[in-house]
Amino acid sequence: MAGAVRLPGMTGSPDIVRYGPDDEQYVELWHPLGDGGRLAGVVVVLIHGGFWRARYDASLMHPLATDLVGRGAAAVNLEYRRVGSNRGDPLATLEDVRAGYEAAIDALGEVAGPVVIV
Repeated sequence: MAGAVRLPGMTGSPDIVRYGPDDEQYVELWHPLGDGGRLAGVVVVLIHGGFWRARYDASLMHPLATDLVGRGAAAVNLEYRRVGSNRGDPLATLEDVRAGYEAAIDALGEVAGPVVIV
């Protein structure tokens, strides 16, 4: 699993939600809480690029996640099996993005603002 970073404005580490048995099947949830424990604004789901190859991972999105949290948004950083990695192929990658998104939304619970996928 890619190393998680501590983002400014956050308390503690990100919540890690696993959505499958592979080491690459997880999401990092960085969520500043608003009143009543609800997420206070927009939730941005980050899906890293890198041509879906094994050498590029979720750490590519850490600078963007840092900026989003600093602006009060929740950042969901989605990792997935990539081509050339553990059982990764284009179909597995697409399945992982769907499953990771659903797991993140379920884990976040009530959201006060919109959900945006980047």
